[in-house]
Amino acid sequence: MPTRTATAHEPARTRFAALHGLAMAADRLARLSESLALPLREEPAGGGGPVLAVMDGPAAAGDDAFWERPFAAWIEPEEPGAAAPVTTLAAPLPTLVARAGASDLYINLTTATANDLHLAGRVLTALTARRALPDGLRDDLELALHEAISNALVHGNLQVSGMKELSTAELERFSRDLVERLADPALAHRRVEVAVLVEGDAIVVEVADEGPGFVPAPQAGQGASGRGLDLIATIAETMELKDGGRRIRMRFPL
Repeated sequence: MPTRTATAHEPARTRFAALHGLAMAADRLARLSESLALPLREEPAGGGGPVLAVMDGPAAAGDDAFWERPFAAWIEPEEPGAAAPVTTLAAPLPTLVARAGASDLYINLTTATANDLHLAGRVLTALTARRALPDGLRDDLELALHEAISNALVHGNLQVSGMKELSTAELERFSRDLVERLADPALAHRRVEVAVLVEGDAIVVEVADEGPGFVPAPQAGQGASGRGLDLIATIAETMELKDGGRRIRMRFPL
C-alpha cells in the first residue's frame, strides 16, 4: 500500500500489549492470541499499554468504552476457512496488525459491520478520548470523517449512486439500492480501512475502500449528494486522493 499508514515495514508507533475479543468465540480468540503472541485482556480497562480489539461483526462493539483507551486498533479478521484474500485491505491478520502498529489508531472492518456501528462516530470517540480538541477542529473532523467514511462505504464498496435530486422518488431509490447492496455478501464483506496519525502539529486521517475507484471531475449541479469531497477539501488543510480514488488522505492542523 502506498502511504506511510499502510505499510507494515515502518517502525511501529503502537506496540500492542494485549488482545481483547468483542463477541468472539473463546476458542477462536485463544488461537488468535497464540498466533499473534499477544496475551488476552479479559477486562477492557486497566494499564499495560495499547490493546488490539478483534471482533466478529458489530455485536458488543457498540459500547463507547471499547473505543476509548486502552484500545488503539479494531480489526475484524477473515472468517475461519475463508478463501485467501485477494485485496490489500483483506490481508491476513498478522499483516493488518503490523499495519495497525504504524498508526496511532487503526480500524479495518467489513462494510456491513462498519455501517452498523456508524463508524465515523466511533473514530471520533477514539480520537477525543486521547486528545482534547478545540470545538472547531472537533466539528471539522466529525464532518470530514462522516463524509469520507460514508463515501467509502456507500459509493465505494456498495457502489450506490448518489441522489441526483431532492425528491421522494430519488430518496426511495437510494434507500432501496443501499438495502439491496448490503444484502449482497460479496459487497457487504468488502472492507473499509481507517488509519489515524497524530503528528506534532496535525492530525492525519486516511480512509480506504475496495470499490472500483473513480476520477473526480469538477462539474456543476452534482445533485443532492456528491458534494462530500468538495466539503472535505474546504475544511481540511490538505486533501489527497490515492489508489485511483479508493483512498483519501486528510490533514487537519492542531
